[in-house]
Amino acid sequence: MKHWLLIGLLAATPALAAPRIEAVVVKPSRATFSDGKPPQVEVAVTVSRPKIGTNTCDASVDLGDGSRAKTLDFGVASTRSLRHVYEKAGAYKITARGSGKTPCEGLAEATVTVVGAPAPAKKVEAKKKPEPKKKPEAKKKADAKKKAAPKKKGAEAPSS
Repeated sequence: MKHWLLIGLLAATPALAAPRIEAVVVKPSRATFSDGKPPQVEVAVTVSRPKIGTNTCDASVDLGDGSRAKTLDFGVASTRSLRHVYEKAGAYKITARGSGKTPCEGLAEATVTVVGAPAPAKKVEAKKKPEPKKKPEAKKKADAKKKAAPKKKGAEAPSS
């Protein structure tokens, strides 16, 4: 009887296992800048489920470009997708692995290659302060004479 119980538990174990990450697919796998605009790709993660049960699981997707990892909650779905924009050219390794309170088992990877270049940054010129207007030389001399001349206080009485 003990042997049958042990065999029954071992046979039931796969049904109790969490869904397993099977694949990461990136479309397009070679993304190109268009008119200087960065390309957007679709990342699809697929899990396989045990035959019995509707176990849910969560996966974290690292997009390989230093951006924050995205979390996918599979619920009862077998595939979840997300979109991402790559700002620079290069080859990026995308990794999906189980995470969260109900992590999927395993991990899967894919690579996306981004080619081309972003639009050149527009040059912003600093506004120049207008130069003060220069006074003509004659005007400067007249101003200097006014400053040097003593100021008169009212009209003085003629002397006798």
